[in-house]
This record gives sequence, C-alpha cells and structure tokens, in this order.
Amino acid sequence: MKKKKKKLQGKTNPDIERMNPLIVINEPDECLFAIVDFPIPGNNHVRRVISKRLKSGNISAVMYEGKVGADNTCVSKKNIMTMEDMPQEKFWKAVNILSLLYQAVGGVSDIRLYEGKTLKEAADIMRRFDHAKVWMTPCDGK
Repeated sequence: MKKKKKKLQGKTNPDIERMNPLIVINEPDECLFAIVDFPIPGNNHVRRVISKRLKSGNISAVMYEGKVGADNTCVSKKNIMTMEDMPQEKFWKAVNILSLLYQAVGGVSDIRLYEGKTLKEAADIMRRFDHAKVWMTPCDGK
C-alpha cells in the first residue's frame, strides 16, 4: 500500500532546500528583476547580481563572484552577499557604483532587465540571446 505524500503547508519545498539556491522567486508575487554581470576582459571570473522584484515593488538580490563556465553559469561561487527588500533606487545606485569601479579597471557592465516578465518569458529571452543555458523543471514536491 502506497503512502500519500503530505502537502507541505508553510514549509519550503524539500527539492528547493536540497538544491540550496541562492535566490528563490515565488511567482506570482515575485518576479525576476535584473541580472547584472561585471566581467573584466581577459578574465574568466565575473561578479554577478541576480535580483527579484517583491510584491511591494522593492528589490531583493544576491551578489557573488564566480568562474564562468561554458554555459555562462558560474561553476563556483564565492563572496556571496545579499540585499534584502530595498527600494529600486538604492538597488540601481549600488549597481551604478559597482559599474564605475569595474570601469576604472577596464571592466564592463552587462545589464539584462527582466522586469515584468514571468520566469518562462525570461528563460525564453535568455535562450534566444544565448545569455545562459536554461532549463525549467517544476519543483512541486513530487
């Protein structure tokens, strides 16, 4: 006889916990906002900011340094920092300051804005412009 799986209420999905993501976007109340890369030409490391827009309109983000792999994802992440529930103006101010710092050493800024897009729409854009190899699988606790 099979046991029925209990539906989790008020708890995070065990699949998500097992994967230990740096940022989780819970649609429809949250959406991917922007992904910003700060690479230095000739170097395979990047500082990356991944952000989400909250229901309140504020931004939460994670920033890390990593070595860029063949699929444009970071194969190793270090110096992980988070920014929680900040107004968009403060988020963009932080991005602009980082941009100026990287420009001072010959770096560039690559800003990809996904505001208002669903995760599926954002993934389609990433695939179309070859920003990253993207796959989507539902994490529904099965």
